[in-house]
Amino acid sequence: MNEIDILKKLASNLTERKSVAALSNYEVLCNNISFSHDLLEKGISYLKHIVSALKCTLNKNDSLRLEYQNGNDLNSFIALVPSLLSNDLEAINKLSLHTKPDNRDDIDVNNVGRLHRGFVEYNNLVTAKRQLVDSLVTDAYQIQLLDPKEFNYHALLSLNSFERYATKSIRQGLFNDDIEDALTEFRNLSFRDWRNSAITRCQHVSFANKVDYLFSELSLNTPESDDFRDEIKNLFKFSSEFTHIGYISTFFTSQSGSQPVFGSDKGPYLPSTENFSELKYQIIESCINFILKVYVPSIKLCVNKMVLDDFSEPIIGSLDNLISMLEHGIQTRNNNYYFFVCSSLIGSKNTIELPCICGHINHWNPPHDNADLFCMGCGSSYNIMAMDGDPGYIITSNGPVKVIGSTAPDFQDLSFEEQQELMQKVAECNAGANSN
Repeated sequence: MNEIDILKKLASNLTERKSVAALSNYEVLCNNISFSHDLLEKGISYLKHIVSALKCTLNKNDSLRLEYQNGNDLNSFIALVPSLLSNDLEAINKLSLHTKPDNRDDIDVNNVGRLHRGFVEYNNLVTAKRQLVDSLVTDAYQIQLLDPKEFNYHALLSLNSFERYATKSIRQGLFNDDIEDALTEFRNLSFRDWRNSAITRCQHVSFANKVDYLFSELSLNTPESDDFRDEIKNLFKFSSEFTHIGYISTFFTSQSGSQPVFGSDKGPYLPSTENFSELKYQIIESCINFILKVYVPSIKLCVNKMVLDDFSEPIIGSLDNLISMLEHGIQTRNNNYYFFVCSSLIGSKNTIELPCICGHINHWNPPHDNADLFCMGCGSSYNIMAMDGDPGYIITSNGPVKVIGSTAPDFQDLSFEEQQELMQKVAECNAGANSN
C-alpha cells in the first residue's frame, strides 16, 4: 500500500462511526464500580490519616535520621514529603469524583438519553486518570530518591511553566523573592543543561523511565509485575490521547452512532452507558492496584530512609494495613465460589437461592443452566457441588456449611450444644489437615 491507500482506509473508517455495542453485563459493572469506588474512598480516608501521622512524626527532630535533622542538608524534605503526598491525595480525590457508580434514579425510556456518555464524560474521566497516574508516578519517584537536584529539576520546570501565564494575584501569593532567585538561576542555564547542572538533574526523563525505575527499586520483577508495568504505561498512552484531544478519542466519543435502548431489572440504559462503565471499572481497578503495589510501597521506602526504626514502625504498620485492605478488596471481587446443593434440587422445578459473599442473592432458575452460574451483584463465578441424599452440613476449614436444599436447620437455629458439637468437628478437621 502507498500513502494514498492508507489515507483512503483512514478516511473511510474515521468519518463513519459503526453502531456501538455493549459486550459486558451492565448490572455487574455497576455493582463492581460501586464496590471498587467504596474501596477507593476507604483507601483515601486511611491514607489521609497516615499522611497526618507521618507529618507529626517528621516534625519531631529526634525521630529523624541524622541527615534529615534540623540544620542538615536534607532537612528540607521534612516539609516537602507531606506536601507531595497531600498533592497526590487531591489527584486521587479528583478521580474518585469521576468514578462514582451511575445514578439511575427516575430513569425511564423517555429520559434514558441522560445516561448517554460522550466526549465530555470520557475526557473528564480519562484526563483525571492521567493526572492521577502521572502525579503518583512522579511523586513516588521523588520520595524514593530524596535527591535535591532531582527535586529541583521537576519543581523549577513546573515553576518555569506556571509563571509564564500567572496573574498578578497568583504571583503575589506564590512567587516570593526566594522563588524568583531560584527561577532566575534556572533560567540562566542553557536548555540542554537543565537536566544535568550544578543545581538540577533528571536521570529518568520520561514517564516510562520513571515507571521502570520504581518497579526496579521495589523488586517488582515477576511476569505478573511485568504485565502490570505494561498496563500502567499503556494506560498513560491511552489517557494522553484523550487529554490531548487526539483524532481517535475525539472521533470515538463525539459520534454516538445508532443506540438501541437496552433494558434491565433496574431500568433502561444505552450501549454508550455500558461502554463508559466498562472503561470506568477498568480504570478504577488499575488505580487501586497501582496504589497498593507501587505508590504505598514507595512511601514505605521513603519513611524508612527518613525516620528512625523505633518511630517508623507505627507508620509502616499502617501502610501495610492499607495495602492489605486494598489487596483483600480487589481479591474478593470476581472470584470463584463453591455451593453445596442437594442433587435432588438440580433439574427440579424449584428456584435455588445462591447467596454471594458480596451480599447479593442470586436466583438459579429452572432448568438450572450452568451458564447462569455467576453473581449478578459482583460477577463472581459459581461452582456447584451436588450432594446425594440429605447430608445436612459439610464440614470445611471455614466452618460448617449447610447444604442448600437440606432439611437440616440453619446453623444459627441449632441449640448451643449442637453448635458446639459441629464446631468441635471443624476443629478436628482443621487439626487433621495441619498434621498432614
